[in-house]
Amino acid sequence: MTTYTQLNKINARHKMFFYSIDLLTTNRNKACCVERSYVRKILDYFLSLDETKEKDEASKIDMSHVKSWETLHDSCVGFKRPEDLVVCYLSGPEPQNDFNELISLGIHPQNIWAFEMNSSTYNTALANYGSDYPQPKIIKQSIEHFFVHTPKKFDIVYIDACGSIASEKQVLRIIATLCKYHRLNSPGIIVSNFACPDLTKGEVLEEYSEMITQYLFCKQFPNDVIDYNNSKIHSESYITLKNRVKEDFHNFYSELITNSIIDIAALAVPIQRFVNSSYIGSIVKELPTKMTTKYDLDELNSIKNNSLLKFSYLIKLIEQDSDAINNKKIRTFIKGFSGLGDMPKDLFETLNILYKIKNEDSFLKSDIEILKKQFDKGEGIYQYLDKPNSSLLLDVLVNQLSYPLHYNSNAIKRYKYKAKNMEMFMDVIVLDECRYIYEWLPSLHQIQHAFSNLSWQYVFRFALDGLIKQRISYNNEYFFQGSVISKEIVGFENKTISKRETIE
Repeated sequence: MTTYTQLNKINARHKMFFYSIDLLTTNRNKACCVERSYVRKILDYFLSLDETKEKDEASKIDMSHVKSWETLHDSCVGFKRPEDLVVCYLSGPEPQNDFNELISLGIHPQNIWAFEMNSSTYNTALANYGSDYPQPKIIKQSIEHFFVHTPKKFDIVYIDACGSIASEKQVLRIIATLCKYHRLNSPGIIVSNFACPDLTKGEVLEEYSEMITQYLFCKQFPNDVIDYNNSKIHSESYITLKNRVKEDFHNFYSELITNSIIDIAALAVPIQRFVNSSYIGSIVKELPTKMTTKYDLDELNSIKNNSLLKFSYLIKLIEQDSDAINNKKIRTFIKGFSGLGDMPKDLFETLNILYKIKNEDSFLKSDIEILKKQFDKGEGIYQYLDKPNSSLLLDVLVNQLSYPLHYNSNAIKRYKYKAKNMEMFMDVIVLDECRYIYEWLPSLHQIQHAFSNLSWQYVFRFALDGLIKQRISYNNEYFFQGSVISKEIVGFENKTISKRETIE
């Protein structure tokens, strides 16, 4: 019988759970994308400068607003002990392995849930406990269907499906479903564990390399012109990247895993939620017409600063070509971004709609168009580092209602280890709703008056700067030109995800 007690697996499990529990309890403030002290740190820095315009503007802030924001931050983040955390994981035949590690780290036994839908494996898991208590709640059901039908929220969700990222196990879809039905507390942690695909089998290396290159190319070169004809991409930068992927497959596969998970939580799911909701009607007089079935290379290359939309459009363009290679891995991969359950408009359509709304005023309601133009004029908005534009305004308004789970780049941990002969990639993704930013916002038609209050406006922009620095290295789809302080200043650098640690 397969067992999960290899030393490397034990070490990885311990490191992951120890770090996750410590971060959500003792070091909970570091789990936040923006720490409680961040607004005050920016204010103190500006006030410490010699006579500058930044100092003059910062001195206009009423400290009661800073204290009010810190109180809001406290209420959103809260405090938890290990025994307050609720954890779930995939049971498998040996649920005791994860369970014993969790209770040794202080998790209350009754706060631990395990899921197993295979009857034989479920019976084996039950037999490991019998009448012995404590034991986890072992639920005979798909964890994904549980997320859909049961309004239970967790602090740590550990999904160890042992398959590759584009396998039939559909782990990405499980993660998207978790985010879609909002089953993660904030801050909270999703732990994934993906296997490296078997590169000795047939066309696996070619299929995965193509998928990885298409996805990461749109991230690394979002505004490059793509040359596509005769079923192939001929761009030199694309071909160079694909060769690098094949030569250094493990590192690029690692980047695919991390980037796809954070894109699902922070972008794909919330954008689909917003565009498919009635909220979209509050900002547009009409929706952009549905894309025709004809996808055009010129339109693909017109997409700027939106990597996920460009990737989605590229896939549509390739699929349109009847002579193109039918890469099932790519289709499986992109399906995982939507989660279980149907929505009227799919991922591509919602990305396209929101992009057009942000870039074409003709779709906006008259009052929103007026607000947008006033925002672009910048009246009463001091520039600081960047001059905020109307795109930033729309991003914030959408996120206030769509509830994205933003990733804390600085807190993400990644591990790599070998289980028998299988290379495993474990990601500890720390996610935060950042409601201490969005709850600071008033509603749509109150924004203009709120921005006229400089104390309110500057506190909001200082807090937003902290979130921007968490995602600026990994996403270009939102919060463009929102920084207030240079990344070159010590203490305010852009945050990055640490390198993957190898567990021997």
